This record gives sequence, structure tokens and C-alpha cells, in this order.
Amino acid sequence: MARYPPVVRARAISTTLIRGVGTRAAVAINVISMIGIGPLITIPLVLGALHGPLSLVGWLLGAVLALCDGLVWAELGSRYPGSGGTYGYLLRAFGNRRIGRFLAFLFVWQAIFVVPLNQATGYIGFANYAGYLVPWIGAHAWSIQALAIAVGIVTLVALYRRITSISRVSVVLFGVAVVTLLCVSVAAYMHFSPVRAFTLDPHDSLWGGLRAGLGQALIIAMYDYLGYGQASSVGDEVIEPARTLPRAIVLSILLVAALYVTMQLGILGALDWHSYIPLANGTLPPLGQHLAAAVVERAFGPGAAIAVTVLILVTAFASTYGGLLGGSRIPYAAAADGNFLKPFAHLHPRERFPDVALVIMGVIALVACLFRLDQVINALTAAGVLIQSIAQIAALFALRLQRERAPYRMWLFPLPAFVALGGWIFVFASSGTPAIAFGLGTLAVGALVYARSYSL
Repeated sequence: MARYPPVVRARAISTTLIRGVGTRAAVAINVISMIGIGPLITIPLVLGALHGPLSLVGWLLGAVLALCDGLVWAELGSRYPGSGGTYGYLLRAFGNRRIGRFLAFLFVWQAIFVVPLNQATGYIGFANYAGYLVPWIGAHAWSIQALAIAVGIVTLVALYRRITSISRVSVVLFGVAVVTLLCVSVAAYMHFSPVRAFTLDPHDSLWGGLRAGLGQALIIAMYDYLGYGQASSVGDEVIEPARTLPRAIVLSILLVAALYVTMQLGILGALDWHSYIPLANGTLPPLGQHLAAAVVERAFGPGAAIAVTVLILVTAFASTYGGLLGGSRIPYAAAADGNFLKPFAHLHPRERFPDVALVIMGVIALVACLFRLDQVINALTAAGVLIQSIAQIAALFALRLQRERAPYRMWLFPLPAFVALGGWIFVFASSGTPAIAFGLGTLAVGALVYARSYSL
């Protein structure tokens, strides 16, 4: 699932935090953020775009784009550890007045839409896999939407209270997510057929297939890879951030890429991919709705499939729980810092949590559950690319032009930055007219709101 890091006030960074996050912990933080239910619900979508073995190209190119973009995160994070991720980088690179404040505002504004859309993918994924346990849920689109909305309401109600720590939830999520992917991968290779896995569809050619579906496949792959910059948002607590953050970013991307490619290849060889890709109307067939459970059932029987499905549901709920918790703090922290709309700085009078931000973002997520999974992923990608990914690359170049020397400097600069820039532009352009209109439209509305609320 795609993730926005929690915002730390850029003008009031604590100097008393303990640097206790080493490389292993930083890798774990990133991997927790990268792996959720995402890859378990998006493999059919990737195969719908890139058929058969061509789907592996989407995952591998996604890893390359993630690695190049990760190096941007690494340099900015080493220069401004603990500054609040993209929010802080934009303020530092362009100044906390005028353009810097404007871009930081737009980043938070887009987060109000991107975080709920990301939440909705988790709710939809939960509903899809619940259909394996209760088949009538997956029989109708309305029942999946209803359950997704119900899960969203439960998540919102569960978070509408004082929260002190989610560290234990994060650790459990990490373990459950990795174990689940490994279980599915092992099950897939129990009935692996190299011929099935590596035979190109007779209606496809190598270049024709890539040209037709690479953009959509890369959108989905990046949705699953995002999160590799999460450790940078706690850089003030990282031991030797100039060394630790780059290592953690590279290692987490390589680890997750290995898990994704291994699982994708195994599923390709276990089942005929034609049976679980999206139908002509864009909806997933029953097998595609709970593909991982079907793979495990074939290898180890219904009991094991039920157990894995329960693990998937736990992963889905835990990730959405933590996602909305952290996401609701983004507009709150920016508003409390004077860089966003004042109502979002409101705290519940008794429980002291950002109730306005939580409710607004939680309700938007419920509305997003009414759309198809691929439509939601495209919309959140288009909404987030311009003001986070591309603006952050611009921030790196701005700091270089200012001769700001970061403790860590990107390998082969500016090549990785240009690869990341070109990749994100390609992803944005491939997201489709409705998603592009949504991304540009919300950005334009945000600019108008800023102009009305602040002086440009």
C-alpha cells in the first residue's frame, strides 16, 4: 500500500530524541510500510495489464524505479533527518515562506485524498478475501462494497479514542505480512509448472505486450513498493542516518522485490493466469478476489487456506488501522504548525486526538470503497505523484544548486534522479484520463484554497 509518512513539525525538531534505530530496525520500518495486503490483491491486476511472464517485467522495473526514487529519499533524509519526510523537505529546500510553504500546503492537501484512497484499497482487499470464507460476499459487487464500507466504519470507530502507541501493532503486522507471503510462495511452488510460468500468450508479442500494458502494471507495482522512505521520517532517531538510511532503503527494496517476484513467479506456475485476471467489465472473477487462498488450498487443503485467509484479514485490518491513524496526523501536525487549514488542528476535548482530521479522512475512504480497486489505485497514484514524488526530486535539485552538501550523496547523480523523474512522469501519464483529471483537479482546488487562506 501506498504510504505517507507522519509529519513532524519542521520548525520544532526535538533535540532530546534518542538515536536508537539501527540498520535492522530501519529496514523493518520500511518493510512494514511496504508490505500489507497490497501484493495479495494486485497480482491479478498486474497480470491483467502484462500477461503471463511479462508481468515479471512490471515487478522488476518497479523495483528499479523504487530504487532510484529511494536514493532521492536517502539524500534528503541524510541532510534533514527527522524533518517530517516530504513536508519538511519541501519547506527546507524552498523556504518556509512563499513557494516552500505553498508546496508543503499542497502536499498535505493531497494527503487528505491520497491517504483515504489508500485506506479504501485495504478495505476492498479485506472484503475480497472475506469472500473466500463467506462465498456469498464475493458473489455480488454490492456485497463487497458493503463489507468494505463496514470495515472502514469499524476502523474509524476503533481509532476515535486516545492512542498512545502502535509499535506492537507494527511488529505484529511485519511478522504476519512476511509469513503470509512466504506461505503463499511455498504453496505456489508445490505445483509449479515452468511451461505454464514462462509460456507467452499466443496472442501477445514481447514488445506489443509491454507497450500495451507496462504503464498500468507499473502503477500497480509502485503502489505495492511505496513505503521505502518511511524510516526517513524518523531520521532524528536513526543511528548515523547518513549511512543507515541509504542502506535501509536499498536493502528493504531488494528484500521486498525478491518476495514479490518469487511469489508472482510461483503463482504463474501454479495456476492458469487467464482464470483470475479482471473480466471485460473490470471486475475480478471469484478466483482473482482471493487468489492467495486458492493457491494455498490447492497445495495444502481447505484448512490451510482458511488459516492463511485469516492471516490476510489480520494484515489488511492492521495495515488500515495504522494507516488511518498515521494519516490523520498529517493535516493535524501541519495545521498545528501554522501551515495548513486551522480546523484540522482541532483535538478532541477529552481524549486529545485529532478528531476533525480523522473523521474527514475516514469518511472520504468510505466513499472511495464504491469504486473498483484499479480505479482507486490509479486515482491515489495520480494524486500523489506530482506533489510528493516529482516535487521531492525538484527539492533535491534545488538543494544541489544551493550547494547544500548532504552527508550522503546519491550514487551517479543525477542519473538516478532523472530515471525516477522520468518513471514518475510515465506512471502519471499512464494512470488514465479520469485519474489524471482527479489528480490535477484536487491539486488546482488546493491551490485555490491556499490562495484564499494565505498570501502567495
